[in-house]
Amino acid sequence: MKKVGYLRNAIAKSNGFYSPTGEKLKSQRLSDEFIAEWNGTKAAPAPKVEEVVEEVTEEVVEEAPKPVAKKKGKKKKGKVTLAGIAKAALGKN
Repeated sequence: MKKVGYLRNAIAKSNGFYSPTGEKLKSQRLSDEFIAEWNGTKAAPAPKVEEVVEEVTEEVVEEAPKPVAKKKGKKKKGKVTLAGIAKAALGKN
């Protein structure tokens, strides 16, 4: 890889190019392969991920449902409408 210009002494990192003193010269996303080629190192191999599967057994215990007491609440009133007022006035309720 031919390095020219102000980046010729730069160090490539995943988020851009840096000077040897640590100053960020150019912000850019760089791949691991490009970083390895630019810096003259070997790219680290991708870590192997082993899938671990554990068998989970659950014991199901059925219980009889507990009786639920009904709550006594206030009776809800309906909306007041002109027709309702007229019915009440005429005694058709």
